[in-house]
Amino acid sequence: MSWWMGAGLGFLRGGPLGAVIGGSIEHFAGKKLQKKLQGNLPGIIHQGEFITCLVVILTRVAMESGVLSPKQVEVIHKFFMKNLSYGPPDLKSLDRLIKEVQSKKPDVDRFIDEYKKSCRNNYNLLLLALCYQIALIENTLREETQVLIKKVGLELGLSYDQHNEIRAKYSLEPFRTPYLILELSSDASNDEIKRAYRKLASQCHPDRVAMEDEKTVYEAHQRFLEVQSAYQELEKIRKF
Repeated sequence: MSWWMGAGLGFLRGGPLGAVIGGSIEHFAGKKLQKKLQGNLPGIIHQGEFITCLVVILTRVAMESGVLSPKQVEVIHKFFMKNLSYGPPDLKSLDRLIKEVQSKKPDVDRFIDEYKKSCRNNYNLLLLALCYQIALIENTLREETQVLIKKVGLELGLSYDQHNEIRAKYSLEPFRTPYLILELSSDASNDEIKRAYRKLASQCHPDRVAMEDEKTVYEAHQRFLEVQSAYQELEKIRKF
């Protein structure tokens, strides 16, 4: 039984993280493979966890656009062929893991956390770029896919400026960030954020236009919800 089937898939079925760690150590026991990974991607301290989490996250992003396509699987294959010199047997093992992810549809949160630990945050931008690459391979980027990629970026601890730099490389419009919605710069203090929120929430509160026409009331309500959502997002990011 391969490492992926014995440990990686067991973890997705609800097994403890220790199963993945143990399987990873066994899989990466070969010094040649360790040297190849460290040569191309130095700074990774838990190779097995890094690979497992990378595959799971990319597969989940690809699934947001519908059925995983052969072109999207090829993106994953090419990464491992280039960085680890994976051959056909290894790629078949990757495919088994990809298939299991499609079946179980695990949430990405836990895997993002383990990914960051495994590479000590050295390759967070790489993961985000790969997410866009695999999502755009079919020349479409659905709203639900963008929502998931935005979540991945936030949980990786990347700033909106960093995220928008990646989007610019793929000729995508920048995110409408919480700072933009609250009419602030990204270096605004927590107190400035709170003041801006109170001001805008008051200005666009639906009660202020309750006697106006239906369209005006609707637009005010939508703007109020947008301001509220932006503030809540910054509360979570800034932890104030």
